[in-house]
This record gives sequence, C-alpha cells and structure tokens, in this order.
Amino acid sequence: MWKEELPMNCPPESAKEMETSAYRILKEEVPQESDFLPYVHLYPDNSRYKTLCEAFALSSFDSIQNAKAAWKRAFKKGKVIGGYICEIQIKPSDGKNNLNQKTGHISTWLYDTRANNLFECTDINPINEN
Repeated sequence: MWKEELPMNCPPESAKEMETSAYRILKEEVPQESDFLPYVHLYPDNSRYKTLCEAFALSSFDSIQNAKAAWKRAFKKGKVIGGYICEIQIKPSDGKNNLNQKTGHISTWLYDTRANNLFECTDINPINEN
C-alpha cells in the first residue's frame, strides 16, 4: 500500500487523503527527483530517522508564507534547505497527509501506486528572505 516500508503505526491515524495546493522548498530552480526525497533517504546514516514516521513523508506547506517561515527558521540555525519554492498539487490518490495547523507543514506518505516521488512544480520562485 505504501511506497516505503514504514515504521509501526505510520502514518498516524489522523492522516487523511487531501486535495490541495501545497508549497515545496526546492534546492534549485529546476526541480530534481532529489528535491522529493524523504529525510530517511536524504540522511541514511541518521539512525533516528529509521523509526521516525515523519522522516518517511514528503514535506510541503499549506501556504507560501508558511514555507518561507520554515526556510527562515532553518536559515537562522545555519541550515540551507533550498533557494526556491514551487506550488504542487496533492491529490487523494497520492497518499495520506497530516497537516500541522500551527506551522502549516504537510507530511505526505505516498501510496505505492504512485510511479515516483516527483510532483509537478508550477509557479517556481526564488526565496528572497535574507
């Protein structure tokens, strides 16, 4: 059912299918497949991620403002997580999602019926928040 072999009780029961626009932070202006990897694959040596449910999900945000706020938080910690934001469309057939109402962060656990992790990006813009 899932693209990944997930930890126990993952995704959480609160996760649901959604149809929504979302905003993803990209490293470069031209989206690459590597821009759509969950943390468990980006940081395979981090043992904590092997059991953390959210590490198996793709991250996006419910608004450009919330994506920029996340980018700013990372920047203040000295982390460079990307330089662009694109709009993606999440469909019910993609998988289950959990929305953090406080931060606007959306975790998406993909169904195995999805050919790959890559989402079509539209409206790609540089982040100018230094």
